[in-house]
Amino acid sequence: MADGDGNRQGDPPGWLAEEGWLRELLGWFLDRLDGPRQRDVTRRIKKSTVPALFRFSENTGYRWRLVEQLATVYGIFSIGYDHRIEGHQERYENAQLRLNPDSEAVLRDWLQRPRLDPTLLVWQSVLAQYSEHFTDSGAALLASPPRYPDWEISELAAAFATIGEHLDSGLSLREIAARCFRGDSKFLDNRQELLSKLYGERVAAIAPRPLLLTAWAPPGFQRLLVVENQDSFLRLVERPPPAYALLYSGGFRASAQRLSSLHTRFAFLPGSNSEGFQERWLDTALPTYFWGDLDFAGFGILKGLRQSLPTLRAWEPGYRPMLQSLENGGGHSAGQAYKTGQIDPVQTGCAYSDTALLPALRQHQRFVDQEAVALG
Repeated sequence: MADGDGNRQGDPPGWLAEEGWLRELLGWFLDRLDGPRQRDVTRRIKKSTVPALFRFSENTGYRWRLVEQLATVYGIFSIGYDHRIEGHQERYENAQLRLNPDSEAVLRDWLQRPRLDPTLLVWQSVLAQYSEHFTDSGAALLASPPRYPDWEISELAAAFATIGEHLDSGLSLREIAARCFRGDSKFLDNRQELLSKLYGERVAAIAPRPLLLTAWAPPGFQRLLVVENQDSFLRLVERPPPAYALLYSGGFRASAQRLSSLHTRFAFLPGSNSEGFQERWLDTALPTYFWGDLDFAGFGILKGLRQSLPTLRAWEPGYRPMLQSLENGGGHSAGQAYKTGQIDPVQTGCAYSDTALLPALRQHQRFVDQEAVALG
């Protein structure tokens, strides 16, 4: 018998191997099962407990869908939602995951964590050699031992110990990872919490990775238009709407808090007034708009961007012909464009999106990409 992912019943879902943050979350539940306890094992969904669900520059909607599958398809835990959250918050904020006691054997099999894990003894022995390198003597590594294909535990522990040599060098997280983990720059992605436990306040010296955005800003611009896709952005640069500056968001890369970070960097196209743009682009008095795909992911980006640009609105000149196409029977299905994993953002905070565009998507169950529109 197979589940919805085509796996045999009892096998882990195929995507679990690609989601390190999710394996760590499941490992947290096993850690609690391994220790003394008197209550059910539960976990609140907050930025401090599951940070991967609050990195809105990434596809957090997809990540939460995986959590829901673990609950509804695999029965690993139940989900209790907090009905007191505000409309602008994610549905899963402050939700509680309650582990199903009957799922322990399945989890241990998936994560290869038998109740008496012999690898813990090896970790304990190895970490004793490096305890002075870590603020917590390596306790965080012992609590949730990371795995890395073809590496011995001694090599992995030594690599984590060498991180401290680079913390004061002005390097980014990916630069440090590449130097310590055989050139794998992404090894430490989603492991910031682990590093904080191992090295304490020293991790604050890790250089933030700048967000690089492309902009076109004519002198005297009076409005800002953020464009989701590259082709549409470049077409607008060729025939720009009057008095608009244009910013290419690059999908999820520009969403949420990182957009307004001091570390954001811009590449300006010829003809731009770069100084004028950087002085004004976060000014709340500047009318600011977003134009992207007419699909749930596009409005997820709009919702995320409004955390940095609270006055941001959907750009009607771009969305109006897309909406008309949808109402006339145009557009594509979620399956045709591999968009079945998209999550309805429910509300964005933009009136036009929430009262016209999102209801149309729910009604027609079809999408339109912005490249279909020729403006001008």
